[in-house]
Amino acid sequence: MSSSEAIAVGDGGFLGRLASTIEALVDGIARSRAASLAVIVLVALLCYLPGFSTLPPVDRDEPRFAQATHQMVETGNYFDIRFQQEARYKKPIGIYWLQSAAVWLTGTAPNPPIWVYRLPSLASAIAAALLTWWLAMAFGRPRLALLAGTMIATTVLMGVEARLAKTDMTLLATVTAAHGALARAWLADTTRRRIGLALIFWAAIGAAILIKGPVGPAAILCPLIVLSLARGSFSWFRSLMPVSGLVLTLLIVLPWFIAIGIASGGAFYSEALGKDLFQKVASAQETHGAPPGAYLVSFFFTVWPVAAFLAMGFSSVMDRLRQPLVLYAAASVVPYWLAIEAVPTKLPHYILPLLPLLVIATIDAIEAGGINNRKPGWVTRFFATGPVVLPVMLLVAAIVVPILLHEPPLLLALALLAAAIAIGFVAWRLFAHSVVASLVFAGLTAMVAYWGAFGAALPSLQATRISERLVEAGRAAAACPDPKFASAGFDEPSLVLVAGTDTLLGDGERAANFLATAPCGAAFIEGRQLATFNGRADDLGLVVEQKALVSGYNINGGRKLDIRVFVSKGKAP
Repeated sequence: MSSSEAIAVGDGGFLGRLASTIEALVDGIARSRAASLAVIVLVALLCYLPGFSTLPPVDRDEPRFAQATHQMVETGNYFDIRFQQEARYKKPIGIYWLQSAAVWLTGTAPNPPIWVYRLPSLASAIAAALLTWWLAMAFGRPRLALLAGTMIATTVLMGVEARLAKTDMTLLATVTAAHGALARAWLADTTRRRIGLALIFWAAIGAAILIKGPVGPAAILCPLIVLSLARGSFSWFRSLMPVSGLVLTLLIVLPWFIAIGIASGGAFYSEALGKDLFQKVASAQETHGAPPGAYLVSFFFTVWPVAAFLAMGFSSVMDRLRQPLVLYAAASVVPYWLAIEAVPTKLPHYILPLLPLLVIATIDAIEAGGINNRKPGWVTRFFATGPVVLPVMLLVAAIVVPILLHEPPLLLALALLAAAIAIGFVAWRLFAHSVVASLVFAGLTAMVAYWGAFGAALPSLQATRISERLVEAGRAAAACPDPKFASAGFDEPSLVLVAGTDTLLGDGERAANFLATAPCGAAFIEGRQLATFNGRADDLGLVVEQKALVSGYNINGGRKLDIRVFVSKGKAP
């Protein structure tokens, strides 16, 4: 008797009845489009809201985007992109306009909390889950569409990006919308113009370009080219009205691209294309290098809990490559995946545009019976434990990290993560009865784990909230209505976002010069800059007083910091 059969016998009929109930519930919801969409939105919100408003700004990219948007609102210049005085031309204008709209719609100007800048990512994450349902519905599979839309919302990568004020989640929504239109045009295989789909497709392409330049179109070109070559003709694409569609896309993107090119004297293009895009292709940028195969390894963590089920059903996917759904997924995923594996610069979110197709292919393998849950081999049995693995790792981290950072125990987080482990254990036990039921409980495991990790654990770690604590200490030390700040040795973008646009980032000498001239200010001096700061203060005859010591852990630097807060007491007599 195999282990899965032993589990089934030992559990009697309860797990079997539970599996049947879950299957019936999924079938019932899938019969109604309104119910399916409502469930997807509910699952997405339950996965994304924990920690959404309580997590601090996450260095470094998030506060860079948020601060640039803040300066747009602050100055009224919604055309140029700047971080303090420096031009920020790595990405186009789209995300900044969306974040600015979020600021005005919430009425939180001039100093909104970080969650306001995250609203476009949250809305885009929900839209991406709904659009995954729409993409799957192109293949006429309501149950598959429901499962794909809900399960993509439970993945780690979606959960992380939905909480960050960056471009990637909005890019995913535009790419998934374009996939939904392209798949329908390919399946229809007609040259008859389909105006509605063409509008969706080309508007999505235009929006993707305004969000992140050529990345979105590159993701869509993969299935367009591969499927046309497989069919031996590009004629089916004519239904999306390529000539008129290109005109629409150009009308969306050209006004700003031409204007910023003129205003910046071409600097935008040299920065965005020459320094950002091409350097990532040519070499590892910002220490984010990794060898080919890195995404395959990280996939099991970034796409948890779905990744384990895809691993179990991978052979089934390969066996059914000629089927339309699998062919479309393969044509979209394989060339793009190979391309990003070949690029030296690697970041986990680079696979995000592939996520809807990967999840849809996973659900298709489950629906096709491509996972043997009755007499599984050792590989299947190993991956069936997948739902339990990450909550266990998170629980260990929630115990160890506070000890290392000298923080109090995270009791609520520990309770929630222990509950997630228990639910994950049920998901594993359900596997022998129904893969769909196991998948549903894996999603529930993820949901509870996110409440433990994002909702309870991470916001409670005061040692990682260095910027907020520095500004709080600086305001208390300066004891004046609107103090200004300088920082030496700690120059994370989150400090500028929290402290103010005119915050001075530099070395100890510049910080001392700042205190000598600032009528109301405080200087934050990290240990390595202390000697330089004191030496320059002595040269200036400046009397300084240490008012506070802020100790914390800089996640980006990967080290503990001791930062002293100084104020000026005037010139020495």
